[in-house]
Amino acid sequence: MPKKDRTRIDYMPGQAAFDALGLASEMFPTMRPQALIDKLVITGLVALHWKPPALYGHNRDAWRLPEQFRTVSESPDD
Repeated sequence: MPKKDRTRIDYMPGQAAFDALGLASEMFPTMRPQALIDKLVITGLVALHWKPPALYGHNRDAWRLPEQFRTVSESPDD
């Protein structure tokens, strides 16, 4: 799509979003900032449609992350 046909959105992130963007840029060091923002928005939207893992009971110490989230992949594009 030519740039002239794209919608321009001016965005001033809050501090937490800015910090998250910095961390994401470390996870995807070769991505341009705009491509990274696009990736995060699309990924976030898809994630909102998934059911989160069930955390039962009031004992938070017993809660565990699902196995696939316990380590960070060496290759973030996997």
